[in-house]
Amino acid sequence: MSIEPSTFNLSAALQHWLIAVLACTAIAIALGFVFSLIAGGLSGPRTFWKSIRGGLSDISQISVQRVGALASLTMKEAISRKALMIGGLFVLLFMFGGWFLGSSDQEKPALPYITFVMSAMYFLLCLMALLISCWGLPADIKAKSMHTIVTKPVRRSEIVIGRILGYSAIVLSILSVTAIFGYVWILRQVPKESEAQMVARVPAYGDLGFLDRNGEAAEAGINVGYTWEYRSYIEGLTKARAIWTFENLNVDELKGSDHVRFEQSFEAFRTYKGDIEEEIRYQITLVNPSTDLRVTLPDTYPVHEFSDDPELSVVRIPEKLEYIDSYERDAKPKQASLFNDIFDGNSLTVEIACVDDQQYIGCAEGDLFIRMKDRSFLTSYVKANVGLALMLILVVAFGTTSSCFLKGPVSTFLTGTVIILGNSIYTFIAETEKSRTDDGGILGGGVLESVYRLVFKMNQTTELPDNLGFGKNIIEFLDENVFNVLFFVKSVIPNFSYFNTSRYAANGFDVPWTGALLPSILTTIGFIIPLIIIGYFSLQFRELEHK
Repeated sequence: MSIEPSTFNLSAALQHWLIAVLACTAIAIALGFVFSLIAGGLSGPRTFWKSIRGGLSDISQISVQRVGALASLTMKEAISRKALMIGGLFVLLFMFGGWFLGSSDQEKPALPYITFVMSAMYFLLCLMALLISCWGLPADIKAKSMHTIVTKPVRRSEIVIGRILGYSAIVLSILSVTAIFGYVWILRQVPKESEAQMVARVPAYGDLGFLDRNGEAAEAGINVGYTWEYRSYIEGLTKARAIWTFENLNVDELKGSDHVRFEQSFEAFRTYKGDIEEEIRYQITLVNPSTDLRVTLPDTYPVHEFSDDPELSVVRIPEKLEYIDSYERDAKPKQASLFNDIFDGNSLTVEIACVDDQQYIGCAEGDLFIRMKDRSFLTSYVKANVGLALMLILVVAFGTTSSCFLKGPVSTFLTGTVIILGNSIYTFIAETEKSRTDDGGILGGGVLESVYRLVFKMNQTTELPDNLGFGKNIIEFLDENVFNVLFFVKSVIPNFSYFNTSRYAANGFDVPWTGALLPSILTTIGFIIPLIIIGYFSLQFRELEHK
C-alpha cells in the first residue's frame, strides 16, 4: 500500500489567500456602499464609513480577560445543554464495534480498527461542532440573554471570539477523551500477530522518469489498456526503465542505520499466464550521474502486488556493495560505498527494470520511496487527531459566524454546505482541469452542453452541430460562467481534505508536516481571521435587543 505524495506550495497558497481576502473585501465594501446609499441617502456612505472605521478600532482593542470570561460562560452554557452527551455515543460504538470488525480484512487486520475509530470521531464530532456552534448564539438571542451581555462594556468582536473559543474548548475536550479511549481500544482489539502493522513509516519520495524499450528518454511508460492512467508500465527484458531521483535526503539519518530501505508497491501486468505462483520480478540499479557509476544489484526481487504486508516489499541496501561492471568471464567484483560513491551529495538515483520477458511492471511516483527511520504508531495517531482538531475549530468558526446573522436552521444548512463543498469541490475542480482540451475547453462541455449531448445521444468528442446557430453560443457562454462561479466558490471554501489524515495512520504512514499538518494550520488561521471580522460586523448591524 502506498500513499500518493502530498504537495503544498506555501508561497502560492499565501498569495492566493491575500488575493481572495482583498477581492472579497473590495466586493463587501462596494456592496455596503451601495446599500448604505439606498438606505440612508447621501448621508448613508458617511455612516457606513464611520462604522467600518469604528469596527477596525474596536477589533484592535480586544481584551483578553473579557474574551476569557465569555469563553468560560459559553462552555458552561454548552455543558448545561447536555453537549457532552455525545461522548456516550463513542462509548457505545467502542463497546460493540468489535463485533463487526473481527474478520473484515484478514490480510491487514489493523486497518479496519484504526479506520473505525478515526471515522467515528470525524463524523460525530463534526456533527457536534456544527450543532452547538450554529444553534448557541441564536438560542441566546431568542431567550434575550444576549441583550444582557451587549449592554455591558463588552465589544462584539469579543463576543464572537469568546464563542469560538468556548465551543472549540468543549469540542476539543471531548476529542481528547475519545482519542485516548480510542487508542486504548485499538491496542486491545488489534490481534497480537498484527501489531507489527501499527507503525508510522516515514517515506522520502522522488521524481519519476522513464526510458523506453530502446533506452531513450520518454515522458511516460507504456499504456497497457487500463482506463486509469495513474501508472505507466515498463516492458520486461528490454532497456525500458523507471527512474526515481530522490533529492534533499537526510543522509546523516540514513548513515546511522548503515543501510537504505526501499519500499515498493509496483503492479504487474502479464501478457501470458505462465507460472501463476511465481511473481513478476524486478532489478535495481543505483546510479551516480556525476561520476557515471552504475551499480546493478545481483539479486532480483518479486513485486508482491497482492500483499499488504509492507515488510515483504522492503529491499535493504547495505552500505558496502559488491558489483561487476564488465561482461567478461573472468571479471572480478568491485567494491562500492553506498553513501560515499553512489550518493551524489544528498541525492540518489534509482533505476528499476523488469527482468521477465513479455511481462510489464506498472510504476507511479508514489510506488517507490526511501523508508526513513520509522516512528511509533502513537505519533501518527496524535498527528491525525491534531488535524481533526483543527478541522473542528474551523467548523466552529464557520458555525459561530453564520449564526451571527442567520437563525439556527439556516446557519446549520449553510455551514453544512460549506463542509460538503470543502470535501468535494477541490477534487471536482482538479478533475475538470485535467479534462481541459488543447483549446482550453472542457471535454464534453458543461452542464447545458452535457444535457444536450445526453438528449441527442452524442459522445464527448463530437462537435456540436452548426445548425444550433446562436443557441450554441448561449450554451457555451452559460457553461463557461458556471465554471467561473465554481472557481470563485473554490477560492472562498476551505479544502477540508487536508484535515482528514486518518488514511496515513490507518495504512501505517506518518502524517507528513508539509503535506498535511502545515496546510491544515494555515487553512484554519487563514479562515478564522476573516470569519471573526464578518461575525463582528454581523452583530454590529444586528438589533439584538429586538430579536
